[in-house]
Amino acid sequence: MSRKFTQWLHKHIHLGLRIIKTGIAVTLCMALCDLLHLQQQQPFVAVVTAIISMGRSIDVSIRAGKDHFLAAIIGAVFGALFYHISPYNAGLFGIGIILVIFLCQQFRLRRGTLMASFMFAMVMLHADTASTILTVGRCLEAALLGILIAFAVNLLILPPNYVHEILEEDHNIFFMLTDASKICEERLSAPDLEAIRVQINHLERNIHLYVTEWKIFRNRDNAVYKISRKLVIYQEILSDLWAIDCLDKGLTSETATVFAYHLNRANLLLKETQEIYPESKISNSKPE
Repeated sequence: MSRKFTQWLHKHIHLGLRIIKTGIAVTLCMALCDLLHLQQQQPFVAVVTAIISMGRSIDVSIRAGKDHFLAAIIGAVFGALFYHISPYNAGLFGIGIILVIFLCQQFRLRRGTLMASFMFAMVMLHADTASTILTVGRCLEAALLGILIAFAVNLLILPPNYVHEILEEDHNIFFMLTDASKICEERLSAPDLEAIRVQINHLERNIHLYVTEWKIFRNRDNAVYKISRKLVIYQEILSDLWAIDCLDKGLTSETATVFAYHLNRANLLLKETQEIYPESKISNSKPE
């Protein structure tokens, strides 16, 4: 049901799942803030944090959430310190932003530079001299709430299904390469090799995202490993087809030898990919 809904969204709405999940996270933040009766700027902090922390995958959300919370602590603490030195001082505001970004880089929290800057600004502009510690605590509480909601939404609502995408892309690339090989052999028109390159790059990206996920979220390691082997072969086939496509239309005795070599090699490699993992194909028919 979730897969069909995801495919319907991709086909008809053209909205990325990350956009939809960000909207859901923002809605939940506002609802929970109202339910918990959070005060003053806390709902704003929670919403912004959820938006910043919504990663493209579960693993990215976890890593980004950790970096964002640590960066939020840095930004909030220095915001409070600079507020006590000179509230609303424009010069100190700029120096403070430089400092928190520098500290994030030093502590390898590069994902959190935006969060640190935001928290510094929130505390610097909204701190109360009588209760600065309370302001910092409230901001960090709201930031943690936003991070947790972003993670929960990414984990529970329309979680990324990399395996299905990997299998489907593998299927499509195989048939695209097969068609391109036939076009190169007939030499009547030029194959769209750039489209194949884009598909291969996208498959490579999805394999990387799958591999970086936590082990508990991965259930098809063997299949993905075999497709990753095929990916290397696909890249070699594409190189052979590029070489054929670069040849002049009128073949000489020399270029005919080059043409035959690359075409035969491409066809042999295509056959080899089927032997590696034939069941990875979604169906036996060509994709529509």
